[in-house]
Amino acid sequence: MNKIIIILLVFIPHLAFSQLNQNLIQYNQTINKDSLEKTVLKLQSYGTRFVFKPNRKAIAESLREQLQSYGFQTKLDSFYIQDFEYPRRSGILNNSWQYNVVGEKIGQYAPDTFLVIGAHYDAISFYQDKTPNFDTTPGADDNASGVAAIMEIARLYHLHNIIPTKTLRIELYAAEEIGLMGSNAAIQRSSDMLTEHIAGMICLDMIANKTDTTQPDVVKLIEYENSQELTQFCEQTALSYTNLIPIRTFELNYASDSYSYNSWGRRAIFIHEDQFHPFYHSAQDLSSSLNYDYFAKLTQLAFSITYLATKTNEYYPISIPQNPSLTESQIHLLENPAKDKIRFTYNSPRPENPIVELINRMGQVEKTYNLSVYKFSSQEYHIPTQDLRAGIYILKIGNQTKKLVVIK
Repeated sequence: MNKIIIILLVFIPHLAFSQLNQNLIQYNQTINKDSLEKTVLKLQSYGTRFVFKPNRKAIAESLREQLQSYGFQTKLDSFYIQDFEYPRRSGILNNSWQYNVVGEKIGQYAPDTFLVIGAHYDAISFYQDKTPNFDTTPGADDNASGVAAIMEIARLYHLHNIIPTKTLRIELYAAEEIGLMGSNAAIQRSSDMLTEHIAGMICLDMIANKTDTTQPDVVKLIEYENSQELTQFCEQTALSYTNLIPIRTFELNYASDSYSYNSWGRRAIFIHEDQFHPFYHSAQDLSSSLNYDYFAKLTQLAFSITYLATKTNEYYPISIPQNPSLTESQIHLLENPAKDKIRFTYNSPRPENPIVELINRMGQVEKTYNLSVYKFSSQEYHIPTQDLRAGIYILKIGNQTKKLVVIK
């Protein structure tokens, strides 16, 4: 079976993009497995994320604050569940407010055109006899993995100061496990806003399990009849920017939040792991069971799709000025790697003294001063590195960034 897949790939090179985006290649290298694990463990630490537990608003607020720390405009979008019987045939009627978490980076040229990337944050577990376990729902793969990947995408947009051309909307859904209620509420409200144009919806649900490491790295692209252009774009992106083998399928396309968008006539795709998690909907769905190397690769794919769809015209083209100004500010590194000091030039058409930030690979700002502090000559600037650890850093001035390596 694996040999057949490899042979088939030889015959579809036309699917790859003709010219790779060098910024995206650079940004993909800053995806961090530790960052992914930190978010998974944070969600797992709540003990339960069952939809009707009283901690649901605290979880939503924490996720909103994390998105806000990455520079997104955020809100809790609440909806009410009334007289919902759960467990089934129990006679127990549940009434509660639920909270979707929404974050946006507004598009520079098309603020009313949205790419939505979504994942549910609630979780559910059952005992071996199939009765519900409401108190222990760690939900690491299902679906802290999808939430963590989205948070990593948000972190990279902040780290690299990526300003999208279309609006990037992040949606983290409540109440998925009892019938896709959060995503249904989200798309219904979007449809009520007649000025919103949804370019596509990317759903991330269960993307971190790979138990059999002898098999190739495969990603499922679960598609819909009305979304062939979006699916092909995601397939092209996987082939061009990752070493994942994309497999297109209609299997289980009703089983996650992309189905809500599809049901309302929107383009959508569901990105899913190839090997289904063995502890699905159980108390053993823990961070320790995840394959973080595989997880990082699917996050890389999700980020690549998001970046190309919101920053470039590779998918759902919009009107963008074709002759950008030649008078933009520019950073030029004079040495990379840097040892004793980071040497660079900065040219700007405007008299200014902007803030310089040196950001480590975890997104933490190590140094922040005005540019004039580092001036060495009329054109050259030096940042001392004695108090820095060896590693990868981002030099950021305004909306310009450069990746560099510090060695000792």
